[in-house]
Amino acid sequence: MSDLKEKLMHFLPENCEITRAETVPAGDDKSLPMMPLKNIPEHVAVCVTARPVPESNIRIELWLPVSGWNGDLAGVGNGGAAGMILPMMLAGPLKLGFASVTTDLGTSAGPDCGIGNKAVWDDFGHRATHIMTAVGQALTAGYYGEQVRHSYFIGGSTGGQQAFSEAQRYPEDYDGILACAPAYDRVNLHLAFLRDWQRLNAEGVRPFTKRQEKKLVRTFLKKCAAQGQRLNKDKFFYRPDRITVTRELLKDAGVDKTQLDALMAVYKGLPGVYEGTLTPGSEGSGMALVHRCEKTNFEKSYFYLFRWVLGEDFNFMDFDLNRDGTLVREALSSHLDAVNTDLTAFKNHGGKLLLVHGTADPIIPMTSSIRYYEDVQKTMGDPSGFFRLFLLPGMAHITGGPGVQDYVYGMPATPKDEKHLGLLTLKAWVEEGKAPDEICPAAFKKFPPLAAFKENGMAWERTVTPYQSDDTEG
Repeated sequence: MSDLKEKLMHFLPENCEITRAETVPAGDDKSLPMMPLKNIPEHVAVCVTARPVPESNIRIELWLPVSGWNGDLAGVGNGGAAGMILPMMLAGPLKLGFASVTTDLGTSAGPDCGIGNKAVWDDFGHRATHIMTAVGQALTAGYYGEQVRHSYFIGGSTGGQQAFSEAQRYPEDYDGILACAPAYDRVNLHLAFLRDWQRLNAEGVRPFTKRQEKKLVRTFLKKCAAQGQRLNKDKFFYRPDRITVTRELLKDAGVDKTQLDALMAVYKGLPGVYEGTLTPGSEGSGMALVHRCEKTNFEKSYFYLFRWVLGEDFNFMDFDLNRDGTLVREALSSHLDAVNTDLTAFKNHGGKLLLVHGTADPIIPMTSSIRYYEDVQKTMGDPSGFFRLFLLPGMAHITGGPGVQDYVYGMPATPKDEKHLGLLTLKAWVEEGKAPDEICPAAFKKFPPLAAFKENGMAWERTVTPYQSDDTEG
């Protein structure tokens, strides 16, 4: 056993085991060719396996800067069905002096490891992130010989669910939390995905093409500029949620008669359950209509939650939203959903919550974040002292899109200051009391991915001010 591993194991929470602990020299990581990690500082990498119950298998990885630690810990969220450790997510905070930690959410055996296994439901929904945080704080304190001063969490999509779960279930874990496009209303979101998929893949409905997606965007931009608050010649809207989608509009965009009813249903959403998952004007951002028409791939990628309850051989074309939907809600919602709007405990802890969502997100609608913010407002009154929402113009799902493209993860070309990078916005808010009245997300000349990884890749930025629920969006 290495001296480092032996030293750190004494600080581990219970039911955890260190599987690796070694010093990694400074250098580049080319494991992801399209997103190379350059100039990573020398750090200690610690890998941990946690088994809070015998059926769990949660992997955790912590990076500790050998020099220049700023005294803080950054927890980093995952995406989709998780199941892997993403080094690129740890590198950004490390370069800024943070100890950084992430988890695979307990699904490294594949998302179907949750079939009939309620331990995985809890791990994926909230427990793995909480244990990751405890491990990160304990080992960081053990390594440096002093307590972590402040803890921050950043995550988008599934990582946004992790962010909300932390604020709601474990309000003392973090001092600052950044959630981007959160999949917080998890079961209802996936039910909306399933309904979209059923309609678009129904017999007789012609699959959408990339060309049709682009024509839809062009039609919306041309005919809905005032409704959606398009400015000048921008290729995106500031408030696409204000656009009324009509059959006539879709016909003008070249939607044929076999597709029309299905597409109207997609934009409409599930009344009383979940808003439409596709945002007008986002169709060209990827993960949109063509993605939902990929019958087998979409089913494999998005319906794993339902397989946990219904089994691996369930035919989702036969899924009944009333009968089967009720069954999966009763089984999964208490484990996965993060919909509690009473954040009093997090507020009293002194926590700050920063919620951001792209206006061109084609898979999780910005309206879901607006809904949550306004519901918190109804529960608690004006939350702006500890909770603020920013709508990021033209950003797609977490990053990319026709407008601004980075605020959450800090691409190399993104300026590393409190205006441009969410983690540093949080740090200034928590430690200096600088509540963000505006942020400046970055955009790149070409994306993805090369311009984002060049220091001179900046093209322009937009100043964004907090969302106001009285419809006076800045």
